[in-house]
Amino acid sequence: MNPQSFRIEVRSFSDTDPAIRTKMSSTDYRIVREKGYAYLRIGETVYSCEDCPESLRLLEACAADSRTSTEDREWLALLKGSEDPLQAAQKLGIPCHGERSVILFRPAQPYQYSDLQDSIPLEGSDRMIPLENGDAVLILSMKRRTRAEVIEFVSAATETMESEAGISCCAGIGRPAASIEKLPSSYREAEAAIKTGKRHRMPGSVFDYERQTLERLADLIPEEEASRFRQEIVTEEAAAVLKGEMLETIRVFLRNDLNLSTTARELFVHRNTLLYRMEKIRRVTGLDLRKFEDAAVFRIIMSLRDAND
Repeated sequence: MNPQSFRIEVRSFSDTDPAIRTKMSSTDYRIVREKGYAYLRIGETVYSCEDCPESLRLLEACAADSRTSTEDREWLALLKGSEDPLQAAQKLGIPCHGERSVILFRPAQPYQYSDLQDSIPLEGSDRMIPLENGDAVLILSMKRRTRAEVIEFVSAATETMESEAGISCCAGIGRPAASIEKLPSSYREAEAAIKTGKRHRMPGSVFDYERQTLERLADLIPEEEASRFRQEIVTEEAAAVLKGEMLETIRVFLRNDLNLSTTARELFVHRNTLLYRMEKIRRVTGLDLRKFEDAAVFRIIMSLRDAND
């Protein structure tokens, strides 16, 4: 905004003519017109200019920008737990009930916020807010959205950022909040999902808190106990085998619920090749991943290793 272009004057609310102050009352963002001049109050500051179309458009844009910034601050205060939820709902004019999820986007490099906005199509009451540290938070309505659709939506958004804007970005998804009082928990979970995903070197760039139960449980095991458990299974011989192609085979096998045929197709290998790899893993670890109990033990052990190595 260039105030001199339209001769906009700036003064404090207390220095404004009493009659104009009365007209403005306590309402921000409302433009008051009086005797050939237009006045806009934003907080304790008043902007005034000649009452002409160009100046009015500038004042209206200023009001819209400031209103948005104020709403963003209200949303952030709510998410961070520094605002009473019911009061925040009243100020923001939103219903207290209605399922919403909080998604935290964390770009890996400096970016233009407009590029992020262009990559994320919003609907209805969805709200996205930039954070001072460069992250952005999205409050996503769960109305007419399943959990799987939310994950697909966030994955598509991060892929679009990468392909169209060149922004490498990861995202954390908090659990759905049934009421506005639960939104701060969903926000904290979105932050925790990214930390857990990075700490455990989980594949992909979208981390869903609901799908990290095992990793979060593993994090509760003391380091000394975790080390002992790892050493029982991941011996030096096993560590030499459990890497690269073999480790990818295990991950795909577990992801496909121990289904040999599906895993072989996804890896583009013959079923006998996959069976050979399973047998090699059994020899070095003592665990037959084709058995549910052994697969569960192995999955936990690998989570401990990924968390603490």
